[in-house]
Amino acid sequence: MNDKTVLIKKYNANDVHKFPIRMHEVWRYAGYAGAVDEVDEELKKVFNEIKEELKSAIKFQVCYLRLPISWEKGMPVLPFEAESKGLAGCLAGSDEIVMFAATIGLEIDRHIAKYKRFSPVKALLMHAYGAERIESLCDYFCEEIKKESLEKGKFTTARFSPGYGDLPIEKQKDFFRLLDCSRNAGISLNESLLMTPSKSVTAIFGIGCNVNEKNRHNCNTCNKEECEYKKTN
Repeated sequence: MNDKTVLIKKYNANDVHKFPIRMHEVWRYAGYAGAVDEVDEELKKVFNEIKEELKSAIKFQVCYLRLPISWEKGMPVLPFEAESKGLAGCLAGSDEIVMFAATIGLEIDRHIAKYKRFSPVKALLMHAYGAERIESLCDYFCEEIKKESLEKGKFTTARFSPGYGDLPIEKQKDFFRLLDCSRNAGISLNESLLMTPSKSVTAIFGIGCNVNEKNRHNCNTCNKEECEYKKTN
């Protein structure tokens, strides 16, 4: 797909086969530092309650744009201006890009806001669950494109988002302009560059015959300190 058509994908968020819940990630987002099998039974019970409550609230949706790119002086020529060495390194070996926006919908934000008033623990676990779910959606979407690309002898890079490394968060505006996120995914961007629904992600990754493992994004190389998605070793 080499035109500027924004495509939309919707998934069944309750498809356990495609989207298994990664409990170690849920507890990590909740701030729990211990082993998963050591989590308090009462907390596990609360989590099971909120998981059931959110069963029909989470909606998986992605809108994306796939475009060819060229290179000049070691930098990718993108549909938006970006002098990011980190992004250039991530996309190295690519001759195509995929820009996408993903969301799990607004309903979970309403549940979190409700529980903040009388059950902070439930609100925290809902936040952690939502963070894990949006990452699971992004991973699955990227894996789909990866499999399609491999059939054509191409490989994909890891994804890179505005706010990672030296790619300014202000580049969110370009993603929203190019993807028309409001119309195609129901995601809005406020003046502080925060997205609504809050459990939403924008990102870009590359596709090409010469992509290799070293192009994968590594949280340890990102200078963004306060990132709820930052993984630790």
